[in-house]
Amino acid sequence: MDFLYIEKVVEELRSSLIKERFAEVFKEEKLVSFKVGRFYLNFYWGNPNAFFLDNKPLTKQEFPPLMKLKGAFVKSISLPVVDRVIEFMLVKPVTGNKLIHFFLIFELTGKNANLFLLNKHRKVEFLLRSVDSSVRPISPGDSYILPPSDKKKFEELQFGEVTLEGVKSKLYKFVAGISPLNAKEIAYLMEKYGSLTKAYEEFMKLHRKSEKAFVYYRNGKPKFLTTFPYQSLSDLESKEFSGFLPYSSAWKEFYVKTVEEERFKTLKEKLILRVEKKLNSLQKELQELENLEKLRNEAERWKRMGELLKYSLHLVKPGQSEVKVMDFSTGKEERVLLDPLISPKENLSRIFKKYRKLLKRISFAENRLGEIKAELERLKLLKEFVASREKIEELKALLPKSTKEFLIPNFLTFNLPSGKKILVGRNAIENEFLSLRLANPWDLWFHAKDTPGSHVILRLQKGEEPSDEDILLSASAAAYFSRGRESGKVLVDYTRVKNLRKPPKTPKGFVVYSGEKTVSVSPDIFREIFEEKSPQKGG
Repeated sequence: MDFLYIEKVVEELRSSLIKERFAEVFKEEKLVSFKVGRFYLNFYWGNPNAFFLDNKPLTKQEFPPLMKLKGAFVKSISLPVVDRVIEFMLVKPVTGNKLIHFFLIFELTGKNANLFLLNKHRKVEFLLRSVDSSVRPISPGDSYILPPSDKKKFEELQFGEVTLEGVKSKLYKFVAGISPLNAKEIAYLMEKYGSLTKAYEEFMKLHRKSEKAFVYYRNGKPKFLTTFPYQSLSDLESKEFSGFLPYSSAWKEFYVKTVEEERFKTLKEKLILRVEKKLNSLQKELQELENLEKLRNEAERWKRMGELLKYSLHLVKPGQSEVKVMDFSTGKEERVLLDPLISPKENLSRIFKKYRKLLKRISFAENRLGEIKAELERLKLLKEFVASREKIEELKALLPKSTKEFLIPNFLTFNLPSGKKILVGRNAIENEFLSLRLANPWDLWFHAKDTPGSHVILRLQKGEEPSDEDILLSASAAAYFSRGRESGKVLVDYTRVKNLRKPPKTPKGFVVYSGEKTVSVSPDIFREIFEEKSPQKGG
């Protein structure tokens, strides 16, 4: 972003924020939002930078390191140099009618963008990231130093013979406040007026008197922000912003369409990649476990050896490495291998111990198979959910505040006899995710009436009507996964997911609903299915 555009934004900040009070500070990744008066001052210090006023914050995660700003008033907003640096002077009342002065400095310098909090002596109390430059290393406690620049004002420079190509490619390297894009527009005007000085004066005149902002698009994506219509960009599509806070509004548009969409795309790809990684791991485990026949045959072989040895144990002498015994069921003689270092009875015990161990492995594999198949179903649903999202807000349910890891909700899934699936939340977070994020508007939602319990979703095709049996089983699941589980009968409400609504500032998992029907159902109906089949859940 160039200095001239920032200059216009600062004019908006002055008219909107002077004498207003800082109320809240939020931060998430490279986003910082300050509530100042009735506005939010939003700062994105990734690349490209964003800095604009809006009625909404970019994030709502509190940021303790800057909480001392709360209660401070904006005394002045300035541009200390002809560069992309904005300085807020703040005052904060304290006990005894005293005032604390400090400074908040934003550097909108592309990939090196930063934010500094200075005390009244202009010593750094906080910075977003360390400044390791050999030219101006800055750490907490150091005096703040402005970014160095050897550029000069246009009026202070003397130019020899100039060319259009030279103005386009080099002017911004010498003139303070001029960007490469500005230089190209000045070159365009120079071709029109025949003089660099005249072109620069006309350029600055257009900038100063403009009250509108413009976003230029290339291939449908925002490419440039300007303070007046650039003739050098006339071949590009543009959008004009006027009225209230035009420069902030245009910058917000630029941010949403570039930075936020790119963040959303990256986040979406990471989520899908993580789900696919788990899917591949489970598929591999499934393939290994599905070969149960080999385990069963091995277990049967050890069992048969043990039984043959048991009935012929009297024939075995200590120190033997094998014994031949008769299998009366087949009439054939069989050879049983022994450990010559242990007694015949210990050999018999070893064989049956091996058999029992194999039985446990088979039992585990059978139970795990059901769990894996259900987890695969759950992960496939999550992958479909992520792939179909179009806004970053829709993925925030998978982004916890306390860890960088993505959440993969561990809800339960069950296949009903009809082939339909039901999804069951196990806690408030999963309940809200299932009901307000994953479920389709046409799915059916079930919950025990006036009783704490799980949200249950009956998955349906669009326009499909569920059978009475599916409704009964889904309602029984809601009864089973509620505090009324041990009751004989439980009242269960059900309605279409489109009839759910979450009131503002209510706890996780809380929803209100309309258009419901109520059934009285026994948890035992679902209990029979549940006890027959292990709950299908992810790990």
